[in-house]
Amino acid sequence: MYSLSIVMAAALVFSSAGASPVTQLEARAGTTSKYGDYSGSTSSYGDGSGTYVRTDDVGTYASGVKCWTDLFYVSSSFQAKDWVKNENSIDCALTSVCASGTITGTQSCSWWNLAGSIESEWDIIKDIWSVTGSFNPGGGQLVCETAQSTNTCNWNDMKCHALWTSNVELVNKGYIRRRCHDKGQDYTAWSKDWNVNSPEKTTRLGCGALCTDTQYPGPVPAPPGAQRI
Repeated sequence: MYSLSIVMAAALVFSSAGASPVTQLEARAGTTSKYGDYSGSTSSYGDGSGTYVRTDDVGTYASGVKCWTDLFYVSSSFQAKDWVKNENSIDCALTSVCASGTITGTQSCSWWNLAGSIESEWDIIKDIWSVTGSFNPGGGQLVCETAQSTNTCNWNDMKCHALWTSNVELVNKGYIRRRCHDKGQDYTAWSKDWNVNSPEKTTRLGCGALCTDTQYPGPVPAPPGAQRI
């Protein structure tokens, strides 16, 4: 009787015509399962701005209020990542060719900042990429890249040089908003910024560090290209 009372009480929170108490409980639990619940938050973007992508997390509460979550895309831009020390070094005192050649950077993978992993929400990511014009590798798997350097280093001294790389990400940005309908009117209950970071296939090679340096002696270079949209 005690467990049955819990189910019946939970069923009062969320209603669905003709649904059993267990079905109602499951439906209530899943009303924001796709993106998460960000009650109290407000997006930095204007409500309704950007490009509409899709709607999920639709549900009607026992009060009769129907709610859903819209996803909007706003912009894309490149972002430079911090310097990372490469495992390779060149000691010009010990070699006749004081040059680096092409260097492989650190591996990075696509990620986003909302509830759920990018693998589990792959359908959302693909819809975002279809709107932005970003690359879409297809399939249902995580996208990872091990970037290659586009430049090389050459020195004419007798010093030991450490190699550092700075990867680049394409950052797609937008927001989700929780919309509800009550008493003949629609309103926004809350909104939340999102971003999807996707690795580029190239990295920048820094040539200015010595083997004794624990930090790269220079700023991270600006990312290639301006904001796409």
